[in-house]
Amino acid sequence: MLLHPQQLLFAAPRLPEASDTRQLWNGPASLAKGSHATFNASLPSSVEPRWALAAIAAVTLAAAGSRQRSSVSRAAEAKKVPLRNMEAPATADAIREERKKGSKPVKGASKGQRFFSTRNRQFWDYIVWPRTYWKRQWETKDFMYAAVFGLVHLGACFAPFYFTWKAFACFVVGYVITGMLGITLSYHRQLAHLSFKSPKVVEYILAYCGALALQSHPINWVSSHRHHHGATDTPNDVHSPKDGFWWSHAGWLLDQKGTWMRVDKSNAEDLSKQWFYRFLAKTYPLHAIVLPIAGLYYFGGLPCVLWGFFARVVWVWHITWAVNSVSHVWGFQDWNTGDISMNNWVIGILAFGEGWHNNHHAFENSCRHGLKWWQIDMTWYTIKFLQFFGLANSLKYPTESKMRKLSFDAVPGAAVAEVAEAKGRLRFNCISPVKKELAIRSSGIVLPEKQTW
Repeated sequence: MLLHPQQLLFAAPRLPEASDTRQLWNGPASLAKGSHATFNASLPSSVEPRWALAAIAAVTLAAAGSRQRSSVSRAAEAKKVPLRNMEAPATADAIREERKKGSKPVKGASKGQRFFSTRNRQFWDYIVWPRTYWKRQWETKDFMYAAVFGLVHLGACFAPFYFTWKAFACFVVGYVITGMLGITLSYHRQLAHLSFKSPKVVEYILAYCGALALQSHPINWVSSHRHHHGATDTPNDVHSPKDGFWWSHAGWLLDQKGTWMRVDKSNAEDLSKQWFYRFLAKTYPLHAIVLPIAGLYYFGGLPCVLWGFFARVVWVWHITWAVNSVSHVWGFQDWNTGDISMNNWVIGILAFGEGWHNNHHAFENSCRHGLKWWQIDMTWYTIKFLQFFGLANSLKYPTESKMRKLSFDAVPGAAVAEVAEAKGRLRFNCISPVKKELAIRSSGIVLPEKQTW
């Protein structure tokens, strides 16, 4: 029997014989009438549990394996070297000019800039020093992370074959809850940058939404992000596109030695001192994988699992990663930050305001990233909504004095020196004074002669 194209696109894979007695589609008759075919989500009980249990078991085991300590951490403990004074391992490929691939231009740089910047202004030379992504020494933890990413992406590939509007609603609602309330509002603006305060109950609920995004527990996420701001676009940056576009997007997550500084979690002591965040760290796979899959399966069966978990997790992953990659390559700058952070309108929309990244790097503690009326910032709107009901307070915004100093109309070099000085004063910057100076100089920042750390 010939299948309609819509049936080929959305039809479920062949199921065991027990499923042959169930009609999965409302038949070609409805297609002939011009309506869309609808998938019957009520699959046989003998089939669905095996899918759900297999998904839970595979992803949970891989995630649990990825939680083991890396060799960098074990070596530091064996030598009793304070993490704060760690040096990059010899195999970390840390020196950009000595990398095997040499310097290369970003592919599609000019075309991408024309798309993301209406005036097509150029803010850097698009020259990068890509790391060695594949042909390198992989740690066991690197393989386990790759297994998690592979399994979740594989599950997302099955989602179109099990489409229902109920399942798609799970995807959209999960995108907002985990992507905006969890990652951008809680993990990023509240926990990492302390841009506003809220009652502890509200703070913990929002942080739990972030845990559901499968981007690690709050202590780990916040620590890595603070390392990024402590050495933005320098060789000590966790995920700079100057080390390659793929590296800044997702490659850094698969290289424990290349991100050796992430072992040091002392820059997130404000979180590790709280019982709730320690609890999430110890039981993370349960909250990020087991409970969401079980809950979604109970709510709507396999389609809701594939859309509400697998497809949603992959989508939020890539939107979050695009802030690190796309928003550090293409766009425009309104502020003289001394790095290559960009305001990118596409990521600004998809990432709930995080794409106004140059604004963020200029005023890291600001709860508002979209500083102009047309710069849509759904996260800030949500924070204002919480403030209206007394659930958020102490909102931080850019000061007029700092905006003047970071303006491109200011004295050349003064704005960049101000950013460098501010970064040096950040209590969560774990780099030693000597490393700070080397990092700033390697990034091309020129400090005044009297500048001290």
